[in-house]
Amino acid sequence: MSTKSKHVVIVGGGIIGTSTAYHLLQAGAKVTVLEAATIAKATSGAGAGFVAHWSAGMIPMGAEGRDLQQYGLDFYGQLSRLGQEIGYRPNGTLIMALHEEGRETHLRAILESPYAPKEMQDLTGAEVGEKMKGLVDGSKVHSAAYNPLGIQLDTSLTLKLLVGEVARLGGDYREMTKVLGIHDHASGVTIETDQGKVEADGVILAAGAWNDVFAADLGCHLPMLKLLATRITTQSCGLPSDLPTIQCRDLGLWLRETFGAIMWGTGGHYHPYYKLGQEWIEPGQPKLEELALKMFREDTPRLQEIFPTLRGTEVAAWAQGLPCYTPDRNLYLGPVPGTTNVILAGGDNESGVTHGPGMGRVAAEMMLGQKTLIDATRFRLDRFEPGAFSTEAEVEAALAKKPIFASTQAH
Repeated sequence: MSTKSKHVVIVGGGIIGTSTAYHLLQAGAKVTVLEAATIAKATSGAGAGFVAHWSAGMIPMGAEGRDLQQYGLDFYGQLSRLGQEIGYRPNGTLIMALHEEGRETHLRAILESPYAPKEMQDLTGAEVGEKMKGLVDGSKVHSAAYNPLGIQLDTSLTLKLLVGEVARLGGDYREMTKVLGIHDHASGVTIETDQGKVEADGVILAAGAWNDVFAADLGCHLPMLKLLATRITTQSCGLPSDLPTIQCRDLGLWLRETFGAIMWGTGGHYHPYYKLGQEWIEPGQPKLEELALKMFREDTPRLQEIFPTLRGTEVAAWAQGLPCYTPDRNLYLGPVPGTTNVILAGGDNESGVTHGPGMGRVAAEMMLGQKTLIDATRFRLDRFEPGAFSTEAEVEAALAKKPIFASTQAH
């Protein structure tokens, strides 16, 4: 079958799903995207929106991860030149240490990583204070690794632009369409939805926290821990738009400027969803306001000692998503074992915005039988021993051995 006659259905319309659709359409395939919620109203829309080289001492994804990360950086740069506002800022990423121990524990691995870009800089606390223009009290910082190649973007605006590009290229993006079942057979795939059946030559699962449900229906156990993560946005503080994103692994913190305001989140207030006693949510964003306000109340006092601009700020907006962690903190990217026409892209480890463009390209290339951007063997779905990590608690226990909240990436 030629590329131009191949019809591919993508389940999930977030950053990974729309990036996959974009690359399939550019290759000439027919594409239908099925999104159970509405545009930018799930985990991608709740993302922190910063991208950098996480393989450099942060996530154990090696050269393959670095190549996906670089692809994402380049991809968003190209999108920013289309003339539509996506909050794109090429301001870099700064990983701070508050003391010598933090430097040895966190920064040294970044600065000495073979996957760090040559542009990586080693800054003193005073240099951090100067670069951050008053947002950070440099006297409270020991040192930092600064990657000037990191970028920032608004995930909702970016996703809306991508959906527009999918439509421009002839793709069919269907909101409020819930997938009820997927049936893989030799001649293709039948997708049952609450709007009727869709017949396709292949399916790519990009459904985030719901990927494991679809995989299980296809006979594949997909170990992953679903976390409820919260981001806070303050009222405008008049911040300049040229500030780097900050990560402080000593605090489990990420923080960035967004349209003059401060957006931030802390890993100490991430919650394994299975422990919350909540009913499993319909696709979309959780709305547990009490957890968002608790994070703000408990973390603001200690953070404002280091970030004086936070003093007196209030919550202007908050959002929650469900990033998924895998036992080895690597992605899931490849064919669903036991199927002929189904590929899965997910297990984002809170880095779906960073890796989404590259994952989308690789998933599209796999579906079309083309040479892939990277060798995705390390991301294959069946890399764990059969029967291993049968519960989310077991995944959580595995992650505890390499602290799950030691760093926070863009959702």
